[in-house]
Amino acid sequence: MKAPTIPTAYLLAGGAVIAALAYIKFKGAAGIGASIGAGAVQLVDSVVSETVIAGGEVVGIPRTNQTECEKAKAEGRTWDASFACPAGDFLKYLF
Repeated sequence: MKAPTIPTAYLLAGGAVIAALAYIKFKGAAGIGASIGAGAVQLVDSVVSETVIAGGEVVGIPRTNQTECEKAKAEGRTWDASFACPAGDFLKYLF
């Protein structure tokens, strides 16, 4: 008689449950609540910030805290952007 096989999906689900229980045990429910709360605050902050910045750009108010990379890209200075920007940002700018 052949032993029954356990589908991979059940093994993955069981592993996820064990990992979640271990996380709760070591981090505690308060730590999880704090993490969720911090994430929610960060989400609201980024949404509000981007809305205000986009509204300012619509009426012609430039950003005041641009990095050297962002300034070079906004002004079309590709040569300067190649030195000021990280490689990934510069390649996105080019293409």
